[in-house]
Amino acid sequence: MRTGGSASAPAGLRDRTSWHLAANAPVAAWLVALLAVALLRPFLAEARWLLAHLLLLGAVTNAIFVWSAHFADAMLRRRATTGSRRWQAARIITLNAGILAAVAGMTGALWLLTLAGSVLVGAAAAAHGITLARQARAALPSRFGPTVHYYVVASLALPIGAGLGASLALDPAEPWHGRLVVAHITLNLLGWIGLTVLGTLVTLWPTMLRTRIAGGAERVARQALPVLAGSVVVAVAGSLRGLQWLAAGGVAAYLGGVLWAVRPLAQVARSKRPSAYATWSVMAAVLWLIGTLAALVAVLALSPTWLLVTRHLGLLVVPLAAGFAAQVLLGALTFLLPVVLGGGPTILRGTQARMDRGGALRAVLINAGLLAWIALRSLRAPGRDDGIPLAVLVLGAFAAFLPLLVSAVRYAVSARRAVAAGEAVAAGRQGPVSRTARPQHVPEPVAVTTRRHTRQAVLAVALVFLAVALATVLVP
Repeated sequence: MRTGGSASAPAGLRDRTSWHLAANAPVAAWLVALLAVALLRPFLAEARWLLAHLLLLGAVTNAIFVWSAHFADAMLRRRATTGSRRWQAARIITLNAGILAAVAGMTGALWLLTLAGSVLVGAAAAAHGITLARQARAALPSRFGPTVHYYVVASLALPIGAGLGASLALDPAEPWHGRLVVAHITLNLLGWIGLTVLGTLVTLWPTMLRTRIAGGAERVARQALPVLAGSVVVAVAGSLRGLQWLAAGGVAAYLGGVLWAVRPLAQVARSKRPSAYATWSVMAAVLWLIGTLAALVAVLALSPTWLLVTRHLGLLVVPLAAGFAAQVLLGALTFLLPVVLGGGPTILRGTQARMDRGGALRAVLINAGLLAWIALRSLRAPGRDDGIPLAVLVLGAFAAFLPLLVSAVRYAVSARRAVAAGEAVAAGRQGPVSRTARPQHVPEPVAVTTRRHTRQAVLAVALVFLAVALATVLVP
């Protein structure tokens, strides 16, 4: 019985692996750039803008372009062709050209370049949505085919959100600044990213947990989409018209749509509990989305002016970007990349084990660290910057994904080569494949894994308490 990819593996499998490695390279590149900006933050004038946009527009949006097309193919039961991937590559190139232009325009105070970048980003997203809509229309009916509509609707939000971002680059005065910021965040985070994530998790979440999809999940997804999309429209309209109560109502309705959409996901999680970094990270991301939406409703409903709304948004962007978007990105990639690297069950388990190293430590550091950071920021006196130790911990936990990714890719590639070499030798001898040529991965017993996770979680909590103590004692 074969355990991995080999020289005799179908060319389609090798092509798929090569395609995903190339298509996801921009995601890794933007994450590296994000880490560099975080380390150089004191020396960069636009550091806050760069941190948010390198993550959301760079890494997350590139991942959406790649994986929404991948899941659309799976849901519509169509095979990706060389031609379709060529056009997908063109859209990804256009997207990244737009991101680079927007980043250069913001850092260089060149508004026309920022505008050009937003146009390219919007055009790439529109082309992405049109392509998926045409594929959905031409496909035969399937159980989860309607989830592709989430991607199509989400693709309508990004071009408008990018245009509002270009308007914000002109630095309009209040109250227009606050109104545009709320509309911009609503379209990009709730429309573009939120709809894509919720549509994907319908099938991805049970797959990550290795269990069945909850009964009626497709019906719930169809019911939730009009609520979620309509809520985005209402919230944006309320923001642009300067009606805080209407914007608050739109976000509250979106929160209701999210709670309805995640019911089947919660049902699945009760029957098969998350037990690895990928599933912990995605589950935490959904919880951060729900909590932040509730806080955003309160901010919009209770703040007397748009200026105060803008001030409070500074505290909500971090949980939306880091707690929700970054965690769902890294959690999903932790699960998906070993799958597309392939190699058979044994190599797959070995690749996943490398991606999951320090999983409990990283998950608890990120989420406990973010909670502590938000608490300090909420309670601190003006001008007191006491969140640096916590920020370092959280950033380090996020950044660990990159070396683990490199380790997993190197293992998968070398393991597949070892299997191919062993099969080639066996084929020359016309005998069975030697087991010594095959990479071996022996999973830990469940009890050992549980104890290791517990120790890592305790260590993470202790590190967070230490960071809080350092912040309290050392920062004047």
